[in-house]
Amino acid sequence: MPYLYLSKLINGTLVRSSDNEDGYEHMMAESHEQISKTVYDFFLVKGAKFQDGTAFNADSVIENFNYMLKTPFNYSDLFVRLKSVEKISDYHIRFTLKEPYELFMFDLTMINLYSSRYLKEFGWGFKGASTSNSMKHPGPYGLGPYVLKKGYAVGGEQTPIIELEANKLFYDPTYPYIEKITIYTQLDTKEALEDIFKNEGLLDISPIPFNKKTEAVLSPYTKLVTHPSTHNISVYFNMLKPEGVLRDKRVRIALNEILNQENLLKFVYKNEGKIAPTASTRNYKSVNIATKNLLTHYEKAKASPLFEEEERQRFKLLNGLKLKVYTLERFMFLWKGIEYQFNQYGISVEYETTTSEKELYDQLLTNRASPKDWDILTWGNDDWCSNHPWTVIFNYRTKDVWSTIDEDKKMQDLIQTFFTTPYNSNAFNEVVKEIEYLTYDNAYMLFVPSPNIVLAVNKEIDYVPSAVLLMPLWKAKVTPYHWSVRGKEALLESRKNRVRPKIYMKELP
Repeated sequence: MPYLYLSKLINGTLVRSSDNEDGYEHMMAESHEQISKTVYDFFLVKGAKFQDGTAFNADSVIENFNYMLKTPFNYSDLFVRLKSVEKISDYHIRFTLKEPYELFMFDLTMINLYSSRYLKEFGWGFKGASTSNSMKHPGPYGLGPYVLKKGYAVGGEQTPIIELEANKLFYDPTYPYIEKITIYTQLDTKEALEDIFKNEGLLDISPIPFNKKTEAVLSPYTKLVTHPSTHNISVYFNMLKPEGVLRDKRVRIALNEILNQENLLKFVYKNEGKIAPTASTRNYKSVNIATKNLLTHYEKAKASPLFEEEERQRFKLLNGLKLKVYTLERFMFLWKGIEYQFNQYGISVEYETTTSEKELYDQLLTNRASPKDWDILTWGNDDWCSNHPWTVIFNYRTKDVWSTIDEDKKMQDLIQTFFTTPYNSNAFNEVVKEIEYLTYDNAYMLFVPSPNIVLAVNKEIDYVPSAVLLMPLWKAKVTPYHWSVRGKEALLESRKNRVRPKIYMKELP
């Protein structure tokens, strides 16, 4: 999701995404206080400026929300529950909600604050959008550690190359360390691997397929960096396709029953991830609690005393099945592992791949209005809700274009309860459990292991990734031997004394 990763580098928000247990940390608000279930007070950073030099204060926040309410996004309930935003003083604002809404703090991590000039020229977003507006045009309009100097990125599309430059007016003068960053948004896997492993200077940080870990360690230019994450891989079953085979619940369950996640994790993921009985990673605290006693469909089928007879019935049901798969090209490594298992049951798979998330979004987000011909679609559902399972659960809300399931009233009622239940409370864990079990029982997706973050990083860069949808590049540093600052002799000397590559690991709460 390039536009979201980039927006968190360029734009400021009251609270910022974090992989801590709360799921957020303060940014342009230095603190906040929840006065009641529906009233929140925020105390703003004093003396901060937008990248164009204009002052950031309570008036800026009010102006942004006034623009935003004209063009709200539709993947949360904030805008139907927000009653008012008031200025108490120059650095004190108050939000009042119509009713309790426990996703409020997480939604604020997605609400960018723009300069007045940008708002007047471009507005805040796209009315009723399925993705948020981030960066329509380069310029000094944000509050983040970097200024967008070249290119653009919005929810539906982005330029292939985006150039960033350090924000000299960033409210925290400690950051950023790196002056200029070039980001490539549409490289295919083969090109990216060539550039990161063999062509020093073309790429410094790149996600890599799990089976390329050895190359990362052996490359003279890179080190392997792995990190547990709250990211998910959403493999949608298209239940909206007329006469589609996946409208049949028996088929959906059977496909999950034949998928050996343990083998996928070992042979395809190279042990970089976790088995997941549902589409939500167990690295979410609430999901881990909810599914601790839940077997995968495969494990459950294998444990059945009637396994042999049920296995014959599964083969009879699935043999000859033809599935059309639409996927981002970077997930073909996973699909080759899935296809191998499917083939054992006489299932054939036809692929259509793309390197563009815009093209994938075009397929997914118009499917509800005009059902497509694909049976399965694979999306890299990185944790945009910051350590919160709404990242996955929103896919089950049938009024949204992200959903590929038919009506399920029980699920919609549970989601409404989910919205008003305090995060990480016992009641929250219980409603998450009900949602996850309902998803499991109906096999609403193909459940695959949850991935770790696996990167190849230039040996002369100190970078620790975040578990959530965030690239903390403003904290990254280069050594004196990095290609952008050193001479040839210094490089050769550093190579003589090269130690074993670092592997960063961090346990989640």
